[in-house]
Amino acid sequence: MTRAFVRWSVPAACCCLALFGSPRVHAQGAAAGAAEAEKVKITTVDGVELRGYFYQSAKKNAPTVLVLHPIGEKSQVKGWTQLAATLQPNYSVMLFDFRGHGDSKTVDPTLFTKYPQNVLAGKRAVKGDIDYRDFDKGGGYYPMLINDIAAVKGYLDRRNDANNCNSSNLILIGAETGATLGAIWLNSEWSRYKLQLNAMGIPQLNMTPEGRNTVAAIWLSISTKLGSKRSVTLEPVLDKAARENATPMAFVVGDLDSVGKERAEKLVKYIKGKTKDTRHKGTFVAALKATKLTGVSLLEQKSLGLPDAIAKTLDDMASYKANEWTELDYRKSQYVWQQLGSPPVIAKPTGEMNAVFDTYEKFMR
Repeated sequence: MTRAFVRWSVPAACCCLALFGSPRVHAQGAAAGAAEAEKVKITTVDGVELRGYFYQSAKKNAPTVLVLHPIGEKSQVKGWTQLAATLQPNYSVMLFDFRGHGDSKTVDPTLFTKYPQNVLAGKRAVKGDIDYRDFDKGGGYYPMLINDIAAVKGYLDRRNDANNCNSSNLILIGAETGATLGAIWLNSEWSRYKLQLNAMGIPQLNMTPEGRNTVAAIWLSISTKLGSKRSVTLEPVLDKAARENATPMAFVVGDLDSVGKERAEKLVKYIKGKTKDTRHKGTFVAALKATKLTGVSLLEQKSLGLPDAIAKTLDDMASYKANEWTELDYRKSQYVWQQLGSPPVIAKPTGEMNAVFDTYEKFMR
């Protein structure tokens, strides 16, 4: 069954909130009077300098929203910056540019070329520069962008430990292929566990998977393709998070986008199954009336009122699985990926800032 987002008027101006840290910049495209964003740099495990914009909420230990733009676009567009300003009173929000996009084009060639998969990023990498237009067009390289999501989540966990946000209450908002990458990353999180010492000093897994720290997701026109040839079957990718563990998910589409609407309805039907399971009450299709727009364009169409609708709906969605703030001690912790029938694989060594480099292929099925 399709559920509509609540629609209400956009305020004439947003309050300007004090932010932690510096430097600060006015996000491009935001309305006059909108909140400021702290410009940050995050280095990935393979030496990519990601540029991000952190909108810290004035609310203590606010839940954290991580925004994922589509492949071929960037984070600094009106739809994303307006959404960040709208959410900021109650949520800390992170926008960032994926590798090769926007301002995230500088790499450390020595570190970057250490990983043979990065040859698909193009020849300019040896000069310290990459651009998504040089990436393998078939889609073979795009899963490597999930390493960027892992790096940004590690950064947010460190901001959590500094009391700047609550990354144990993480919400993903992604559009089109950005949503697809986010879904694959979330699938991997349900196989990631912290390795701890028991009372006898023997390493053992904390049996609470890190996926529980993502409490909701909003997908705008989620895609079934990465590149021209790489198809992604979304049902198994979303199975563990959405169907098995009932992470609330809103699939937002234009009502006249027949392909996107049919896909969203099929996914929600798969997640909820045939039984009336109240655990999945936070998962639904939000079909916006009389539009065939897709992705971030849905946010930018003022008449749809989507940023405010997301803010209002998200309060309910995030409450179903809400986690209290806790110190994660991220940098000092060791994590492993543990999948059924396979031995554990190191996901992050003790003392490192980033997860290990991975193709994420094993989490795409």
